[in-house]
Amino acid sequence: MKITLFLLLLFTSISIANSQSSASPLRKNVLKVNIVPPLLSATSEISYERFVKPNLSIVAGVGANLRADRSDFQLISDADLQFLNRDIQNRYFLAEVRRYLDFCECSAPSGFYTGGFVRFNSMDYTSNPQFGNAAVNLDTRIDVELRAFNFGVLLGYQVHLKNNWLVDFEFGGLGYAPNWVRFNSNTTLSSDELARLSDALNRNFGIGGNYRDIELNSSAFDLNFWYWTIRYAVSIGYNF
Repeated sequence: MKITLFLLLLFTSISIANSQSSASPLRKNVLKVNIVPPLLSATSEISYERFVKPNLSIVAGVGANLRADRSDFQLISDADLQFLNRDIQNRYFLAEVRRYLDFCECSAPSGFYTGGFVRFNSMDYTSNPQFGNAAVNLDTRIDVELRAFNFGVLLGYQVHLKNNWLVDFEFGGLGYAPNWVRFNSNTTLSSDELARLSDALNRNFGIGGNYRDIELNSSAFDLNFWYWTIRYAVSIGYNF
């Protein structure tokens, strides 16, 4: 009788445990914050990952600068040219598709993954250039607009910590990045001033040697160019 009661209690416990585990849904959502952009600039990025299958997920994210004078894109110059009263509006949107190579349904999403990404970046930069000293052309206002569309492949590794916390390392994402830049000045600049602005634009946007031969010859300019880019991120996330 005791053995029968024990077996009945054991089978009942196993049945209840199985029904609870099967009723509990997998944690398919991850909210992440990329900690790299704030260390390099005033930009912050947040993303959301959703698992559509045990080893397949989609990611959507958004980033923006929190200070109007700092961004991932800042025009740098030398002593003969300074950019005063800077106003920077930097925004970007990204989407990813990931496939995890070693995934266990009984744990949070972790391990190596590969996939693809697209990212659209919109940056508007305005400032007052100062040529030589404070008495020259302080009334001049320049506008630089950058539109970039990056896409490529990515690799990464996600680590599962305690209490549903995650650390996501994206350490490889070779992408092709076509860009469009527009420059405009509200005053007519001299040849020397245009040459200095050309040099500043070359140094800031001339990645990979694809944009090193630009010479401004007027107060307005449009340019299309491209370069290869590598996406990287270190994100802290919570799985729920």
